[in-house]
Amino acid sequence: MIKETSTDKIRGKLVKYRLGDCLTIQQDDKYLGAIMTGKFNKYYNLTFMDFMTKTQPTINDFINGRLFGTRYGSWEQLQYGVDQRMIECKHVDNEPKIEKIGSINLISDFVSAGYAYLDNSAKIFDYYDQEINVRIEKSKDAEKFPALAFVGQHLIETKKITA
Repeated sequence: MIKETSTDKIRGKLVKYRLGDCLTIQQDDKYLGAIMTGKFNKYYNLTFMDFMTKTQPTINDFINGRLFGTRYGSWEQLQYGVDQRMIECKHVDNEPKIEKIGSINLISDFVSAGYAYLDNSAKIFDYYDQEINVRIEKSKDAEKFPALAFVGQHLIETKKITA
């Protein structure tokens, strides 16, 4: 998450996106959704959604969708973690096929469930293609067997991390 000690500037220039911004990333005739879940130095932390559509998603797709993440703790003390991919602000800010379609208010106590670096839009789509089916299956397993809800990579309802 963007902490008060993390500036919204890089080398004196304001960054384009803020915490909670809902972004669409276009490649050919496909749109992928991502939420800006943090900024660290010169990188945005993007958390991808469970949808890839042929038309530009709406803010309702984000609000009612699921994101890449997991759960921590126990059912009595539940905390949510978001899977973050770090992408240079310069790339995201200057890429015409990345567009903000709205913003949502995020809770302050979600945590990072892990992060890695991606350096271009093609790698974003490759990562999504590799991850989505695994996350769908693990989420289904967690619904059937609640003990598995705290193991592995899942899809988390967006409303679990919104204020």
